[in-house]
Amino acid sequence: MRFLLFALLFWTVMETRTSADESNAPTAAGGHFAMPDGLGKDVKFWERIFAEYSPEECVFHDEWHLDTVYYVSPVPRVVKASGSPLLKRHMKAIRAALNNIKSRGEPSGSFERSIYQAIPARLRTPEFFSVAADRVRCQRGVEFDKSFARSRPYVGMIKRTLREKGLPEDLAYLPHLESGFDRFATSKAGAKGLWQFMVQTARAEGLVVKRKNDWRTDPARSTDAATDHLASIFLRTQSWDLAITAYNYGENGVMRAIQKFGPDYMKIRTEHKTRMFGFAARNYYPSFLAVRNVAMREEIRIARASQDGRSVADGDDKTAGSTLTF
Repeated sequence: MRFLLFALLFWTVMETRTSADESNAPTAAGGHFAMPDGLGKDVKFWERIFAEYSPEECVFHDEWHLDTVYYVSPVPRVVKASGSPLLKRHMKAIRAALNNIKSRGEPSGSFERSIYQAIPARLRTPEFFSVAADRVRCQRGVEFDKSFARSRPYVGMIKRTLREKGLPEDLAYLPHLESGFDRFATSKAGAKGLWQFMVQTARAEGLVVKRKNDWRTDPARSTDAATDHLASIFLRTQSWDLAITAYNYGENGVMRAIQKFGPDYMKIRTEHKTRMFGFAARNYYPSFLAVRNVAMREEIRIARASQDGRSVADGDDKTAGSTLTF
């Protein structure tokens, strides 16, 4: 059964490669993922979340237009059920400023002007201000350095598995979003492991899930199952942007969206509105592209630093040898 799955996947990916080559577009088979028109600004937003900000900082922004960042401020996390009073004060101030601008048609005072200037010129319209106050949210930064450190023992193994199955190697960075590469991570909903498998999905992919023997925490076994699962989703959705979205949102939900809007990722992202398809699901694919970019840059930085270190060491060895010779 698995052989048939990957034979079909290989044929499908090769068809994708042929079509893409004819249009000079990047292909999923080559490990490249599509950047639909209009998504670049959102990917840049998420790159900054992973690379620049900490969990103790809030990036206050518009929920739908991620290039609208009002400001960034330290807001320590709290465990109170009522939430952070400081966070509430920031949100109240931004919403009040936006409502005032909506009422007057222009900002008044330095704070309102700073909020107004943070909005791209193309969005400074009555339509935007009519809903802007209801769309303010705080996005905290991510402890990516810890996730990256945890990833290093696993990424090579995951990429080998992906290569063996004819899947894009960049999928190896998906656990940064799922678990922060913590193989014992457990969500409130009961998902567990690097790939955050729910019990039912894990068992459907051949993993043993018992109280004292849970293969979801086994990096190799869970990777084998997760890559099978991703291959199966890709065969149904026929695109990696939708397949990756389905990994988070649910395969059946994405298929219903495809039936309604067609296999157009950006159309589904902007027009598919259900209770479950919220901010997190809409932003899962751009988040994946962003965390992949940040992780690959860090890998390149480390490789270059290592290479530079070897070059210096080699140079020292040659100098030492010359000194001894003469």
